[in-house]
Amino acid sequence: MAKIEARLAALGLVLPPEVKPPPGIVLPFRFAHVIGKRVLISGHGPQAEDGSMAPPFGKLGRELNVEQGYVAARLTALSMLGSLQRELGSLDRIKQWVRVFGMVNSAPGFIRQPAVN
Repeated sequence: MAKIEARLAALGLVLPPEVKPPPGIVLPFRFAHVIGKRVLISGHGPQAEDGSMAPPFGKLGRELNVEQGYVAARLTALSMLGSLQRELGSLDRIKQWVRVFGMVNSAPGFIRQPAVN
């Protein structure tokens, strides 16, 4: 087992399988795409361990509280790592992060976005 995957397993973290969109939905993009020595990652959301989209759904500050947002952000990060692992074969191939950009789906007036990242 690769070093990073072993560390994730030791922490009890599970990388989900490929996203299972709802019935009738076709996703017109790849979640990870290698171009030369870089990988571009498309937008991800929180996934359950079976690959389905993980609830609860909604906006922070309206349907979700900060704790729920934190869990969703963690599941989203695991989803991204799962896509990278499938595309690269091993997370150990990652040598550097060039840019990390995340967005938080939040209601107007919600200002605690850093608390969920």
